[in-house]
Amino acid sequence: MLRQSQTVRSLGASDAADGWAQAFFDRHDAPAMAFAVAQGEGLAWSAATGMANLEFAVPATPAHLFRLGSVSKVVTTVAAARLVTRGLLELDTAIAYWLPDLPEHHRRTTLRQLFTHTGGVRHYGPQDLDPSSPGGSVVQRHYPDCASILALFIDDPLVAEPGTTVNYSSYGYTLASMVMEAAAGQDFLAIVADEIAVPFELPSLCADEVMKIIPGRVGGYFTARELEILATRMPGLSPPAGEDGFANMGLSNPSFCWAGAGLLMTMPDLARFGAALLESPKSRITADERTLLFTPLTEGSPEQPPLALGWRVDSDKRGRARWHHAGTTPGGRCGLVVYPEEDLSIALASNTMMTPGDVLGAASELAELFA
Repeated sequence: MLRQSQTVRSLGASDAADGWAQAFFDRHDAPAMAFAVAQGEGLAWSAATGMANLEFAVPATPAHLFRLGSVSKVVTTVAAARLVTRGLLELDTAIAYWLPDLPEHHRRTTLRQLFTHTGGVRHYGPQDLDPSSPGGSVVQRHYPDCASILALFIDDPLVAEPGTTVNYSSYGYTLASMVMEAAAGQDFLAIVADEIAVPFELPSLCADEVMKIIPGRVGGYFTARELEILATRMPGLSPPAGEDGFANMGLSNPSFCWAGAGLLMTMPDLARFGAALLESPKSRITADERTLLFTPLTEGSPEQPPLALGWRVDSDKRGRARWHHAGTTPGGRCGLVVYPEEDLSIALASNTMMTPGDVLGAASELAELFA
C-alpha cells in the first residue's frame, strides 16, 4: 500500500488508518481502493491499495483518478450555489426562463426541485440499459449535442407532479446542467472548471471522457457478482473467467450525465473539496452558500435521509452530524462524507461498481480515528 500523510490531530492516526485501509481492502472485492481524510486546514491522510490496472499490474496510488459516479451531483450543486451568489442563477424560477423550448410538462419545474429529486423527471429504466435498443444502451452511444441527450428522456411523462415527492433522477441533473449552461453562458464542464476546479485548487477534477487520454485514470472493472446482476438487464453478459474474478467494464460513455455521474477526481482532492465547504479560514464558500447547500429541503424516510441541495443531511449512529453522497457507476464506486462538527471530510472509492456497498459505515470507522 502506498500513502501520503500530512499533519493530523493524533500522531498515531495515520498509522492506524493505514492498517484500517489495508484490512478494509482485504475484506472487499475490488481491484483497487483509495481513501483520504481532510480537515479545514488541508489534507490529513491518504492511502491506496490494490491495482489501478490489472492487465499491466499498475499499483494504485493516491494520485490515481477514480470515477465519482453520483458524487458528481454535489460538485454540481456547489457550482450552482456559486452561480446563485453571482446573480446568474435563481433556484425557484421556472426553468423555462432559460430553456423556453422545453415541453410543457417541464416548463414550471425549478432548479431547487431538480437538485432535490422532486422535479418529477424519471431515472434510468430498462430501455436505457438494453444493449439491443437502437444505438445500444445509453452508455454505449455518442452524443453530438444537447438535443441528442435531451431526447433520451425529455418527452417522457413525469413520474410525479414537480415539488411533491422525491424520485431519484440523474436525468434531472442532466436537465439542471443545461439550465446552468444557459444561465452562465458556458459549457457545463467549463463551469465546473471555473467554479470548482480552479478556485478550490483541485487539479485532478475533470470529466470521465471516454475517448480522451487522461493520465492516472484507473481502469474500470466488473466483479463476477456485478455481471450476474447486470446480466438480468443486459442479455449476453456472463461472469468472467479467470482466478481473479474480474472483467473489464467495456465502453461506458457518461457524456449524457456529466452533472449527475460523469466526473473524475483523486481521493485526496475529493476530501479537500469536502473540507473546503466547512466553516474555516480556508473555506471556499460563503456562509450564505453553506446555508443554501446544507439546509434540509425534504423530509427523511427509512429509505432516504433528508435532502438539502443535492446533499444528504443526517447523523451517523453516534449522533455526529454529516453531509454525504455516494456514487455507483460502471467501473466506479465512491463516497464523500463530511462531518461539519468534527472538522472532517472523508473520501473513498474503488474501481468496480458496487464495492464497497456501505460507504457510510467505512467513513464512520475512519472518523473514529481522526475525530
